[in-house]
Amino acid sequence: MKRRQLMYSVFSASTVAVGSQFVRSQPGRASRMEIQKISTKTDYEVIIIGAGAAGLAAARSLQDAGREVLVLEARDRIGGRIYTDYSFAFHPIERGAEYIQGENVITWKGIKQYGLKTLPVFEDIKHAFTYFNGKYLSVKQLYKDSKLQALDFLVSRDSELFELAEQWVKAGKPDTTAAKLLAANNVRFSPESYRLVDNSFSSEYAASLQQLGVYGLLEANYEGDGDRSFRVKKGYSHLLKLFANDLNIRHSTPISKIIWNSDRVQLQTDKNETFTAKKVIITVPLALLQSNAIVFEPVLPPEKRAAINGLGIAHVTKLILKFDKPFWSKETELILTTLDTQMWWRSGWGRKKEAPVLTAYTGATNAINFSKMGRDAAIDAGLRDLEKIFKIPLKRRLTDALFIDFRTDPYSQMAYSYVPVGGTGLRKKLAQPVDNILFFAGEATNVNRPSTVHGAIGSGLRVAREVLGIKSSMVN
Repeated sequence: MKRRQLMYSVFSASTVAVGSQFVRSQPGRASRMEIQKISTKTDYEVIIIGAGAAGLAAARSLQDAGREVLVLEARDRIGGRIYTDYSFAFHPIERGAEYIQGENVITWKGIKQYGLKTLPVFEDIKHAFTYFNGKYLSVKQLYKDSKLQALDFLVSRDSELFELAEQWVKAGKPDTTAAKLLAANNVRFSPESYRLVDNSFSSEYAASLQQLGVYGLLEANYEGDGDRSFRVKKGYSHLLKLFANDLNIRHSTPISKIIWNSDRVQLQTDKNETFTAKKVIITVPLALLQSNAIVFEPVLPPEKRAAINGLGIAHVTKLILKFDKPFWSKETELILTTLDTQMWWRSGWGRKKEAPVLTAYTGATNAINFSKMGRDAAIDAGLRDLEKIFKIPLKRRLTDALFIDFRTDPYSQMAYSYVPVGGTGLRKKLAQPVDNILFFAGEATNVNRPSTVHGAIGSGLRVAREVLGIKSSMVN
């Protein structure tokens, strides 16, 4: 069974493509900024809500098929949860999605087309370290010294948990949490070992072992994506900017209401503007649908609401800390911990000139706790964790800091989705169009590659084909 590789699989990132090919911006067309200045048109064939990965993929595909498309984006920029910071350090820093996750994903079409460079990450386990039982050790050394059972779940391609899950499902047993699955099979860890395993899953899925459904773990397979991870050297925002150059995108336009029937859709903004379309593609994050940030009139069918409310909302925070100079070894790239800051990595790994920046990536309950703390308290907590790991005072050495909290972002309210107990099959139902006029895309609608940006892209390509009436066997 193919899946994202545990421990090294972190917040995925990618970009957008049309079918299997990226498309260059066409010469002679008005630029996006020019379109915004001159266009007062409000009626379109297709309107797409959201200029994240899914929305851009759908827009590009439909525009290249000759359809008249408008993208309405609530933010003042494109990208959604892809957002590169170019001012924090002298190289790009990813506030959101960070990695191309897989050497075979569709991202590489764009990388090659635009002649961009990438930086490989997490290539050698000798650069992976842990903070375990109060000690800072390499994963390799910890496993060699202790034969720690917990590490089998982290370094094995197909971990015991997934084998147990397959056996459970084949036996026809009822859905349960990953934590209860382990207990039912007498898989026991010491409290510290359990914390290491749970932190690994929480940072990968943004949901803990107590939240993840067993059937849902097997529903997504990431077949063929590959195991290697990379950063875009110039940052994801640069790649998206190149790709979306001539798309008709209107920024700072949050949608508050969708009034629809089987013939036409009317969209109302929070500024009392009105747009109409023959078809609408909705790519907003699942959390916005759950919180009714957009009102549907009439309400969505019961099966659609059940799919929306039945999937899980996962949370992530990022602490990005810049210091006066490095205090970590040259060998250190990644640190998996048993602390509240679950995973740390070097933000400039592989660059010839690297800024002294570390990123803490934290998911699930710990992310919610950091969110409730607020920026300053979260930064202090992160510093305390680093001081425990490296056993040196660091507060005076901190020169700048970012705290990224997707939970409190009004236009995301989440990191990505997960499947809780009883949620299997809901992604497919969420993806189904309503009356061939309301269409849904986004990572939460992707059955095989959820919780990834290239999964969101796949959903955008899928929904474009649905709008065009093209039958396709393409897997999301």
